[in-house]
Amino acid sequence: MDVSEVEKAIKRVIRRHRRAFEIIGSSQTKLLELGAIAGVAEHYKAFGYTARVVNPKGRRSFIVKTSTRGFPWNFSRIVIEDQAAICELHMNVMVHGAHGVGIYCVDVGVVTPGAIPAARTKDPWLAVENAQLITFAEVKKLVVYPMLLAQFVGIVHETKPTFLTGRGSIEVAHPSPVLIVLGHYSANSFDIVKSYKARGISILVAANYDGRLARVRVGQSKSPLNEEVEHL
Repeated sequence: MDVSEVEKAIKRVIRRHRRAFEIIGSSQTKLLELGAIAGVAEHYKAFGYTARVVNPKGRRSFIVKTSTRGFPWNFSRIVIEDQAAICELHMNVMVHGAHGVGIYCVDVGVVTPGAIPAARTKDPWLAVENAQLITFAEVKKLVVYPMLLAQFVGIVHETKPTFLTGRGSIEVAHPSPVLIVLGHYSANSFDIVKSYKARGISILVAANYDGRLARVRVGQSKSPLNEEVEHL
């Protein structure tokens, strides 16, 4: 993992919150999750939107949510907006399943504005309603291998299954569910990913993610998520 490239990408989005990077710098997994939310923000910026950091009340540092624990209003969020907010980005988002049962956690959740409370609520808050989850990203510090792809397809099936049937519709700025991976393609995984389009599966695989962030930083790519599938 090229930690420096991930950190540079994060700072492009959250330049005034250096302290947060110093705190989590020893954990590559946590740093990669933060790099993922920064990369999703960069994707929206490539479409002309702005990314505005909103911290918990009274806090100046970016407060990173690194697990399922904790109330969401105690952590920072990124609001994507133009004339008005179009969505919010949150880390480790609890969401109701698409099939009427189960609550799942996605690493980076793209939700409708206001879907996650900004302050403590009177009634207990458990999870985002499924319809309020627009799309999401999962992060793995692994190479891309067939069973990892199968696992990700299973997550999409449980949370946003329309992306697996060819019926999923989404505004052009929103990415399809994306699997963010540090490593390269292994075995026959590249052939599996290439087959998704013909099968009506609308998911993305962002392999070699630190390299993708580096290309955004030097102006060779606008988004780390919308590159054509390539065998790196």
